Amino acid sequence: MELRPSLPEHPVPASARGASATPELRVEGLVDRPLTLGPADLGGLPRVDVAEPFTCEEGWQTPALSWHGVRLRDVLDLAAPRVDARWVRVSSGDYAVPIPLEQAATAMLADEFNGEPLATEHGGPWRLVLPGASCFTSVKWVDRLELTGEPGDASGERIARARLKTNA
Repeated sequence: MELRPSLPEHPVPASARGASATPELRVEGLVDRPLTLGPADLGGLPRVDVAEPFTCEEGWQTPALSWHGVRLRDVLDLAAPRVDARWVRVSSGDYAVPIPLEQAATAMLADEFNGEPLATEHGGPWRLVLPGASCFTSVKWVDRLELTGEPGDASGERIARARLKTNA
C-alpha cells in the first residue's frame, strides 16, 4: 500500500464552491424541528478530536490525520429526532451515505483538519468523519442531514465505486 503525506485534492463541485461563502447545513426528515444551521450555530457545541490514518480503496493510505469538529449526534439533537428515526442520511448534493443513528455518537462533522480550518478542497466547510469506516463514507461538503426510518439509497458508495472503476 502506498503511503501519502496528505490527502489528495479532488475537483470541487461548483455547488460546494458557491456555498463556501455562506455555508448552510439543513437538518430535516423525521425531526420535530427542521433546521438550517450555519457555522455560528455549531460553534456552541462540544468539540471533539479524531486522529487516525485514512485508507482509500484506491490502494493508498495517509497516516496520522487529525480531525476536529462536533459530534454528529449533537447536531442532530438540535433538531429533536423523532422516535421513529433509525438512520441519518449524510449528503452533499446527490452523494448520500446512510448510517445507523446509533453510529452518530462516534461520527463527527469536521471543520478542522491537521490544526487548520478545513479547506474547501478537502471537504469544507463540513466533512463527515466516521472512524474505522470505508473511505467513501467520508462525505465532503456536507449540506444536508436527513433522519429516516430506512437507509434509502446509498448513492455515495455507488458513485465512489463507479469512480474506482473509471480510474482503474
